[in-house]
Amino acid sequence: MGNILLKYLEERYKYDIPKKEPLVSGPVITISREFGCPANLCATDLAELLSKMEGKENEPWKVISKEILEQAAKELGLTPDKIEFVFKFEKRSAVDEILEALSSKYYKSERKIKNTIREVIRSMGERGRVIIVGRAGSTILRDIPNSLHVKLIAPLDYRVDGVSRRHEISHNDAKKLTLEMDKKRAQLRNDFAGRKIGDVDYDLIFNTKILKPNEIVELIAKAANDRGMI
Repeated sequence: MGNILLKYLEERYKYDIPKKEPLVSGPVITISREFGCPANLCATDLAELLSKMEGKENEPWKVISKEILEQAAKELGLTPDKIEFVFKFEKRSAVDEILEALSSKYYKSERKIKNTIREVIRSMGERGRVIIVGRAGSTILRDIPNSLHVKLIAPLDYRVDGVSRRHEISHNDAKKLTLEMDKKRAQLRNDFAGRKIGDVDYDLIFNTKILKPNEIVELIAKAANDRGMI
């Protein structure tokens, strides 16, 4: 009798239970890059092109960069310079953590800072119509269905030549800087992901020695359009 009554009640009321509509997050595009690749140029041109394709130049796509640092600092009650060490690829030592905790009432642990940065990036990605360059955006927003994750690469010698010219430094110094930045950026992505990030974690990979920025932008925009992101 009990089973019959339970079955009746389930059938009677299962259609009356209000269902929550799934949240629609994004669209968001992230661009990761090896050091020396023109990610910022591509992101700026891509935002302009996507806005034109949507016919919403008055509500343009936005390239997000320094806003992440500023918003995270605001939520932590700190100034941006207190947390920028994360994006300078620096790491506090245990001694530094202890000393700062003892000397400042505004102290925040490195874990707290990184978690807040993660939450800020997540929030911006979920609101959508943004392009995030670097900042471990691809690892933090990977599970958003309405997203596209891009990586820019180029041969080492090609990037070193460009870095040497732009920064007006020797070829040897440029190579040292390039390798160091590649290593630090990879470590930042791995730290936020909790694992080693590889090429399979990206949707599109472009060789910037072969493809010009405008060609890359057009290909990303086409992929976004084909996937119904715009």
